[in-house]
Amino acid sequence: MRRRLGSRPPRLDRVTELVAFGHAYPRVLVDNDDFFARCEVPITDDHAALVAETRMRRRAWCGPGEDAWTLARDAVAMALGSGRARADDVDLVVVTSCSAAELAPRLLQELGRDDAVGLDLVASHCAGFLRGLELVDAMLDNPDYRAGLLVATDQRSRSVPIERERSALRFIAGDAAGAVVLRKRPANHRVGLVDYLSHNVADRAAAFDLMLGVGRRLLARNQLKPDDIDWFVPAPAHVLTVESLCDGLRIARDRLLWSGDVTGDAASAGIPASLSARRLDGIVRPGDLVLSIADGAGSAVAAALYHA
Repeated sequence: MRRRLGSRPPRLDRVTELVAFGHAYPRVLVDNDDFFARCEVPITDDHAALVAETRMRRRAWCGPGEDAWTLARDAVAMALGSGRARADDVDLVVVTSCSAAELAPRLLQELGRDDAVGLDLVASHCAGFLRGLELVDAMLDNPDYRAGLLVATDQRSRSVPIERERSALRFIAGDAAGAVVLRKRPANHRVGLVDYLSHNVADRAAAFDLMLGVGRRLLARNQLKPDDIDWFVPAPAHVLTVESLCDGLRIARDRLLWSGDVTGDAASAGIPASLSARRLDGIVRPGDLVLSIADGAGSAVAAALYHA
């Protein structure tokens, strides 16, 4: 049966709650002067114009002994160290990454949960975390799974040829990991994953319009107005794209959470890492309603509404 993207989803008797959060950023901070000094081929003849266009100040890159795996491990340790979730309760681990593979089995071993299920979600790129939410939500309907651990980790400083490419996308690349523990609660709990949309597209040129479209459909079919959204947390892509999405959805810019100018664009890890960091510093409060949107390599578009 063809999915009707504009229809409201059926009401279920349980809701998936985002129970615990964790994040990890690497220790090396590369400012713009350092970035330009590393380039084997000049990325641009006008450094000032590129900085003005992207508003970049620095990006976090992995140093010696750091990579997508160590970032994922540290983000998971923070989430499980919060006291709101235990490794013994995690029966499902889903990992999404643009720059590493087969991390789910390593995390299961790290957690001492060889009896749990681990999956690596590939080919969703920057939309990986949001597609992971959809996957974990569906799998938690199986009573065999008490809690799911969703991890997004990316080392874009290594997965794209930073020193050789002439592109603003390379200029904003960063590294990070984010982790979320999810669990099913009774529907009267009222706080959790509200709704989501995702689909693939053939025309990469239409990706921006499709992101606007999924955001508008989520708001409309859940009878929400832009002012109902506490925070807009998109993938930390180019600032002009992020701000255009915010304006197109008519969400006030003071509700936009974007830290790409100091962390860089960490692809699939950008949303959960930013969300966890803002929860830790008290900006995002438990129960706040969040809208997230991402475009994965121009071919995977996803959006989600959820309570942090």
